[in-house]
Amino acid sequence: MYEVKLDAFNGPLDLLLHLIQKFEIDIYDIPMKSLTEQYMQYIHAMNRLEINVASEYLVMASELLMIKSKMLLPQSEDVEDIDDDPRENLVERLIEYQNYKAYTVLLNEKRAEREQYYAKHPTDLTHLESNETWDSNHTIDLTELIIAYQKVKNRVEYQTPKTVDIRKDTFTIQQATSQVTKRLKDHESFNFFSLFNFTEPLEMVVTHFLAILEMSKSGIVNIEQQKSFEDINILRGVNYGIER
Repeated sequence: MYEVKLDAFNGPLDLLLHLIQKFEIDIYDIPMKSLTEQYMQYIHAMNRLEINVASEYLVMASELLMIKSKMLLPQSEDVEDIDDDPRENLVERLIEYQNYKAYTVLLNEKRAEREQYYAKHPTDLTHLESNETWDSNHTIDLTELIIAYQKVKNRVEYQTPKTVDIRKDTFTIQQATSQVTKRLKDHESFNFFSLFNFTEPLEMVVTHFLAILEMSKSGIVNIEQQKSFEDINILRGVNYGIER
């Protein structure tokens, strides 16, 4: 005697669904006589092959025989005495199991699809955290910075000779950013006007202004003014020194 594990079916409900699909049986109107015969033939075949039949298959066989017997009983003509369809509970279980099988196939497909992607583990960025806080009392409105820029622009225009010199721009925002960063490397803060000697081209002033705006937006610098119309100071921001 030997045992063979049946991998084809995962229990009696799985076997019943197989028989229903194989013989194209309407699951909502199961002919119990035909289905029970097919099921019992399968059980007898396993016995003939000396395959160990699990107890759950035998329990289902008994249930099928009981349902078949109830359906063979004569029905009363009195409507009040008509019992519920003895197949109802079996049909509900088969439909529920059929849905579970469909969901299993769908989830396995989703799992196989997800396995095609690699998920990066979270990166520890605590070493980049800063204890520096933003003092809202010392921040200025963008209008104040624009006014300061206009003052520098006017002074440059006043001291620049009124000649036209068409040439390619050679001073970039990257260079202006580098100058501001270098200045902050040696000093925690500096005066905005100290960036200029008021003899440089107007384009250089504009480039410095745009660079400071971009650095302020990125948190590399802070822009501070103690009182209205006072000098504007450029300070190290919370992201100063962090590579980008």
